[in-house]
Amino acid sequence: MARKPAPTDHHAKQRPVRAPKLPHLVAQQLRSQIASGVLRPGDTLPSEAQLLEEFGISRPTLREALRVLESETLIQLDRGARNGAKVLAPSIEMAAQYGGLYLATQDTTLQQIHDVRTILEPPLAAQHARVSRKAVIDALEECVQAQRRALADLDYIEAARSVNEFHGQLVRQSGNTVVRLLAGMLHEISEYVYPQLPVTAGRLSKKATLKRSEESTDAHEKLVELIKSKKPDKAEAFWRDYMLDTAKWLKKSGLSNLKVSISPRN
Repeated sequence: MARKPAPTDHHAKQRPVRAPKLPHLVAQQLRSQIASGVLRPGDTLPSEAQLLEEFGISRPTLREALRVLESETLIQLDRGARNGAKVLAPSIEMAAQYGGLYLATQDTTLQQIHDVRTILEPPLAAQHARVSRKAVIDALEECVQAQRRALADLDYIEAARSVNEFHGQLVRQSGNTVVRLLAGMLHEISEYVYPQLPVTAGRLSKKATLKRSEESTDAHEKLVELIKSKKPDKAEAFWRDYMLDTAKWLKKSGLSNLKVSISPRN
């Protein structure tokens, strides 16, 4: 006897579809106008009366929609209520903060952050060496100088912060918006973690921590020289080797499994 065919997805019980709330629909329409350039940074939204008429909604619904956009830093509300809200430029920093918050809630480890940087940074080092722009070199050299000053003062926390900034500049200066966003997320989440490294490396002595800090600074300085000398292949190979060596150090120090978190905001 033939078996009765199993019910198809068509016959399966469907979950109820939840429609977005009206304030979020209004916010989405205004958000789309900002994304498409209909509303540009610096523009002023129509008055409250005009928006109420345009969308055919109540005043509380409109105000909730505007608060949604304000929380996303897409508009700045005028508390005087006479003028329309000002349109702001979407911020990579804000998007990165949201992304960093997500990573922090997913038990992201320092090793995972380092793994992504190992994928991104060596090819970018080669790209910088091909072009060798003064602005990039100046930014990286300033990070190295900050590391040198911090080490001279035995300020390991500031040295670690400058190390993180070097990584951030290396990626942010790429000019690629997508890469800059990824870099922003990594920087956002590691900005709070890196200064903790000198006091968290429980398996290592202060002497070993100092030695590694000096080695990192020397490596950063050498990479800058390779970029200035326009040696893309050597820059990429050197930086990949350095990042892989750093991964071994993180594991040895017990820091690779350190859970990352977001720095408190004022």
